[in-house]
Amino acid sequence: MTHAPPTIAILVLNYNGKSLLDSCLGSVLAQTGPEERVYLVDNGSTDGSCEYVAEHYGAVGIIRFDRNLGFAEAYNRAVTSIDEDVVVFLNNDVQVQSNWLSQLKSTLKRYTHSVAAYGSKILLYDNPRLVNHAGGRMTPIGGGIDVDFMKPDVGAADEPQFAGCVSGASMTVPRSLFLRLGGFDADFFAYFEDADYCWRAWLGGYQVLYVPSSRVHHKLSATMGHYLKPQRLFFGERNRVQTVLKNLEFKNAIAGYLVSCLYDLRRVMEFPRPREPACALAIIRANLWVLTHLPTIILKRRQIQRSRRVTDAFLVKHRLMTSLTEGLREFYRLSVLRLG
Repeated sequence: MTHAPPTIAILVLNYNGKSLLDSCLGSVLAQTGPEERVYLVDNGSTDGSCEYVAEHYGAVGIIRFDRNLGFAEAYNRAVTSIDEDVVVFLNNDVQVQSNWLSQLKSTLKRYTHSVAAYGSKILLYDNPRLVNHAGGRMTPIGGGIDVDFMKPDVGAADEPQFAGCVSGASMTVPRSLFLRLGGFDADFFAYFEDADYCWRAWLGGYQVLYVPSSRVHHKLSATMGHYLKPQRLFFGERNRVQTVLKNLEFKNAIAGYLVSCLYDLRRVMEFPRPREPACALAIIRANLWVLTHLPTIILKRRQIQRSRRVTDAFLVKHRLMTSLTEGLREFYRLSVLRLG
């Protein structure tokens, strides 16, 4: 008895990104077939994005919100509004390579329902010889790091491999499993919600797979701006600390939080002028937000820890999570690269 192939929903998140849509949607529609449906998930754009897609891309469905819900909540709501078997989350600032979808589909056929997320290799749009993301690893000071960020793409083996986390810029999930795991944490708004989802998946006994043969080119920071934009810093720091408090074992969460505070203190003191005051304030505000929302974070932590199936030591042993010192070194390396 043969089974019908799974239906696939490709959700392209958009917020005032009209200028990005031709490159993204054109590359996606060139390789979709009857099993796939492409949707624009619009976060209250005011630049005519929805009208433009309706006029020029009639095959694309439109899921429209009246305000900017952020990455996490917009995708959560979009997933509940569709009924396809598999969901692909895709940034509007990427252009997919010609075999992006076929490689994802062939990987889906080979692996079991225990995989909670599949992630593509991400290369820089302006310089595709450089890597943006080659899988990721969680860290004991929170969030995740992009493996090989800004390193040359050396064309390593294209076989799928397990990763601690993968990037939401091109992430594929089984819809039912995504919903079972609670989707993205809506309190994150944007940044590290992909790492947090993957982290919770591993803790719950599921797996995350990096698929290097499925590739996209990313216009880095096209949507939210420079790494040191205060709003971006606020969300990133706030969410990184939340992942520490929610997902680590108790003693590691305490250690990770204390080291995180020292890390933030050093960063506040080292910001280059003239960015220093606004950026420092963003980090301080982020930590205050976490403290004022601690009761909610603790409730989430209890639920996550009750369903834990693997230890932090397991994640470190299998290189899904860094050690504390390795994570600090990598965060500093990435900070230096982004400052440049």
